[in-house]
Amino acid sequence: MAESFFGNRKELDNALEAYSGMIRDFLPVVEQLYRAEATLRLLLLDEAAADECFRRLGIDPASMPQAEGAGILPRESLPFALTGKRRFTACVLDAYEQLRKAAQDYLHGQYYDDPVQKGRKRLTMHYRRLEEVAAYINEKIRKANEESSVTSVLREVKRLNPVQMEREQIMGDIYLKEGCGLDNDMCFVPIDFKGYQFPEVADLPPLKDVREPLENFCAELYARRREEARQAMKELAGG
Repeated sequence: MAESFFGNRKELDNALEAYSGMIRDFLPVVEQLYRAEATLRLLLLDEAAADECFRRLGIDPASMPQAEGAGILPRESLPFALTGKRRFTACVLDAYEQLRKAAQDYLHGQYYDDPVQKGRKRLTMHYRRLEEVAAYINEKIRKANEESSVTSVLREVKRLNPVQMEREQIMGDIYLKEGCGLDNDMCFVPIDFKGYQFPEVADLPPLKDVREPLENFCAELYARRREEARQAMKELAGG
């Protein structure tokens, strides 16, 4: 019984430690998402224009995280085009595709070659996986806290010593009641997944499905705010 009890606790300790490692692996993916978002928003000039652009593409603006304070993903050079409008449009299309891929990697991960086992593919850490693992571990924690409390195990162990048990029953055995301080001090704390405050995002439609409305929006935006668009492209190129 004791082996099972302490074995389960050790298993949970290992699971929680492994989960912390998964979170660390995921943080660069979150950063990439924010930076891709910041890059597209830079080119869309302000929040109102960005929201209007998303709506035209059939995307709920509320599903797009705010990338306040995030750095952009700069380009070494701007795409070649004969006019400023076409260059601006090309920059926005590229930034949209970059964000779409970042959102895909964030939500579902991407496959890569296993560096250890040749021919095997592995999947990068992603939001859905972290959410599923947190729910799995929390269910294990619930069972451990409710079904295998410290006091319940100690009571079972004490029953193996009838003389001591009889002595404590006379004294009232007040120290091993369910929900006592010992249980509270030694229970496992569930993973607070929402407490990480990871952004909740939606899958973005493929570029081919939104190219036309996105190009139309870029043409209108450039016509109205040409100098701002040029300045945004300059910042994109590190100028």
